[in-house]
Amino acid sequence: MPPLENADKPVKTNRKIILSGKNGQAHALLVDLSAQHAGVISQRGAKEGTELELIFEIPAFKQFVTLALSAVVSHRHRAKEGVYLKFSFTRNTPEEQAALEDFLAYKHRLLEMGRQQAHPHESLE
Repeated sequence: MPPLENADKPVKTNRKIILSGKNGQAHALLVDLSAQHAGVISQRGAKEGTELELIFEIPAFKQFVTLALSAVVSHRHRAKEGVYLKFSFTRNTPEEQAALEDFLAYKHRLLEMGRQQAHPHESLE
């Protein structure tokens, strides 16, 4: 599969996610996703540089795929819903990367279809 041209442009999402680390697990909300990063809203914070496993499900390859991706906190700030954590993926397998890219391609197609429906091209007739 060729690389997705918008792969690192984050897409908005609203999916349940589990953050798993040495000291336990926390349930959170995945709010944005790209081929290299994930943005999460959590009630529990984590310091920049903390490595966690991100466990979440996405539709890819015409089925739901559960991913368990290693990632490091690269940014954090307070949000009204909790703490926003930005993660950078550290070592995705080719299969995990392909599933992410398939999901991102799907989301980008939906966005493009929405734009086309909101602004249909006018006929030249």
